[in-house]
Amino acid sequence: MTKCSSLVLFLAVAGACKTEHAEPAPPPKAEAAAKLAGVWPKDFKCDSIVSPEALAAVLGGESKQTDNPGSVPKGVPMPCKYEVTHDSTLELWQFDFDCRDNMKTTADALFEQYRKQNLEMIADWNTKSDAGVFKPNDAGTEYNRPGNPVEVDVGAKGLDHHGQALIFIDDDAPCYVRVAGKDSARRLVLAKLLAKNLTFQNAPMTPRPSIPK
Repeated sequence: MTKCSSLVLFLAVAGACKTEHAEPAPPPKAEAAAKLAGVWPKDFKCDSIVSPEALAAVLGGESKQTDNPGSVPKGVPMPCKYEVTHDSTLELWQFDFDCRDNMKTTADALFEQYRKQNLEMIADWNTKSDAGVFKPNDAGTEYNRPGNPVEVDVGAKGLDHHGQALIFIDDDAPCYVRVAGKDSARRLVLAKLLAKNLTFQNAPMTPRPSIPK
């Protein structure tokens, strides 16, 4: 073997001895668990959307939440019911939410149902009024004409109906909301407060991944 070839062989061996093994790549960091939005309907609290103080301010009187003796469909929270003392008169108010996957289909059907029933009630009242059916009785009962169905500016779509209640589809949470109470002006103010406070994060629905901002 020549000197040159010996030198090449020596350098090759020496280089091989000095070669260091590469460190294994660290395992990828576990991704943070996705933050979930929504509150299980069974755990939902009415005051998470509107506090008793805010409710009293909107409705113009002291409010007291009452129990719900009935049952509700699966996936829907219990309705929020209140007794409100307004101008020395006890009023019953209620609002409820439906944030199930089929809420849009249900809400659209309710809009049509409420509108149709409302107009039928008005037509029936007009017929009976013209026939003189409504006469004052000893108890002083008032036979008031049902209010007209009126589209209202709340959420993505709203309807005040029967002179007694309001329904709207929220604009940033996958829910429709119903409000029932004494007069249309306060129904609308309360509905707007609910629409403002109801969000994708606090909606009473099966929790799901948050929508990125």
